[in-house]
Amino acid sequence: MTEKVPTQVPRLAPLITLLGAGLVIGFGIAFFAVLSNVPNPQRLMTPVVVTAPPQFTDSIEARVAAADPSKGAAIFEKYACNACHRAEDGVGPALTGMGRRAALRRPNYSAAAYIYESIIEPNAFIVPDYANIMVSNYKAKIPEVELFDLIAWLLQQ
Repeated sequence: MTEKVPTQVPRLAPLITLLGAGLVIGFGIAFFAVLSNVPNPQRLMTPVVVTAPPQFTDSIEARVAAADPSKGAAIFEKYACNACHRAEDGVGPALTGMGRRAALRRPNYSAAAYIYESIIEPNAFIVPDYANIMVSNYKAKIPEVELFDLIAWLLQQ
């Protein structure tokens, strides 16, 4: 008669099983933690209705009127605005027709005031159907002279 030799389970098997279970549980917790922090897209929309023109409107209008729109295209490329804003819709609203749409985008805002605010404070109003991803340091990055030349040019697009 042949004796059956009991099969020995390596001592590492319980440790590997425990480690695997720990990793699965850890990744599950991390996944749900990340998932719970994903914002609701509706919350990203600007719920504030402006009932009067912003206080800066008059000064913006005057500075844009004195600006040189012929320099705008170069400034647009210099600060890589063309990475997101192209002739047609892309990551950001389309360049074509931007001045016309800016005049209609927010009640009580002039086109110049809207574009100004969109550049220096991009989170003030998020265009529906676009993500809140615009670079937010342009106020510090773009000198005011260039900023108003750029706005004057964008109004002509």
